[in-house]
Amino acid sequence: MIKFRMKPGDKKPGSRFIFGLTFFLFSLSSMALSQTAVGTSVQTLSNGLQLIIDQNPYSQTTAVFILIKGGKLADPPGKAGLGYLVARLSLDPPDTDFLKEFMKSGTEVKIASRGDFLLVSLECLSSHFESTMKLIYRTFSRPIFSGLRMNNLKEALKNYQKKELDDIDSRADLALLEAFFGSSPYGLSGYGHQQSIENFKGEDATSYHRKYFVGANIIMSVVSSLEPDTIKTIIESTFGRLPKGESFSTEFPSWKLPEKKEIIIKKETPSSLLAVAFPLPPLSARSYVLANFLEAIVGSGPGSKVWNLRSEESLAYEVGSRLILMKGGGLFVIYLKTLAEKTAKARARFQEKLKEIERSGLNEEDLEIGRNSFRLWLYQQFEAKIKKAELQANFRALEIDQVLAENSLEDYLNKINLHDLIEFFKEVFDLEKSVFLEIIPPGNDLAVERSRPG
Repeated sequence: MIKFRMKPGDKKPGSRFIFGLTFFLFSLSSMALSQTAVGTSVQTLSNGLQLIIDQNPYSQTTAVFILIKGGKLADPPGKAGLGYLVARLSLDPPDTDFLKEFMKSGTEVKIASRGDFLLVSLECLSSHFESTMKLIYRTFSRPIFSGLRMNNLKEALKNYQKKELDDIDSRADLALLEAFFGSSPYGLSGYGHQQSIENFKGEDATSYHRKYFVGANIIMSVVSSLEPDTIKTIIESTFGRLPKGESFSTEFPSWKLPEKKEIIIKKETPSSLLAVAFPLPPLSARSYVLANFLEAIVGSGPGSKVWNLRSEESLAYEVGSRLILMKGGGLFVIYLKTLAEKTAKARARFQEKLKEIERSGLNEEDLEIGRNSFRLWLYQQFEAKIKKAELQANFRALEIDQVLAENSLEDYLNKINLHDLIEFFKEVFDLEKSVFLEIIPPGNDLAVERSRPG
């Protein structure tokens, strides 16, 4: 077990450990970044589908990631969640024979609706890849939008919404997205809401599927032990038969700083969640990399700038940060979770710490921590087939795959300098543009004087 200890005079608990660890792993991860690109190809099929093939022979499995452009942005006004419903019904077994065949393959399928994309991921044994893709294509290309199936899934969506609101982390993300993006698609749940679900009709689902489940609107990434020519032949004989259609395009919603910059949500819970969110600029290769640097430096684990609120001051049992990335912008969220009785003190110190970070700025050590932490994260993504397939599809869809291609990624990371990081930090980490969120138990003492972090 690794224990983190603070030596006398250390101002940043764990930072020496993290710096040393990431420096130690530098040669390993940088070597991986420069060598894992062998066998990767990108091609466009005759129906416009973009196919990424990455041969990885180290296990006899295949990972497939299907990205359908549009996501929450493609949901019609008043019908939030429609995209997720269509995706689910496009993969639901139409009959028991189909289900039995699918279960024999042992394939795992996951579906999600994000700001810009619908996402479908699946993994199977490579020996079952052809039969699995034929099964998936059969229902993907000809889903059944009957009243019974629609109604059953509507009820399921309502349950997903409830679970989303019950979970403290997703509840926080929803509230913060709504604060900055309002009623625009970016500000809504991928599952929709009660009223939007009631508005769904069979013709809505049919129209959505006909418009967006087409070749030109799909990116498919396959990481497999199979030969690339075999993969291409299988995909051409299945998803390559989808109608071509058109690629989704629209103007992206932009964030707006709300008048109310402090949100308080009362929830029956034994603990409290305190979070601050900063809006991010529209996505580019530069903003993607620098946002990941910043997330690692400020809130990602031992040695980050908020870590001592947990490790030294014992004001939280969990501290962390996360990025919500979307083409038109996104959020950088820093949070802590604490016991209800510690809420007032934790709130005060959290806000003080945020001011300290803003005043102090960043230095060369922070740059190296951010660079090496992100480098290591990328290595971990490239190591797992499904994560690599997802990363490659997302990079392609975000149009940053050329700049952040594996064979040039190491050079790009090394070109990021302290000036770049400081400029991005000043642009993003502005407490005057932040929103502070509290999810606290109903009986929590709210009489304690609050000081806005900005």
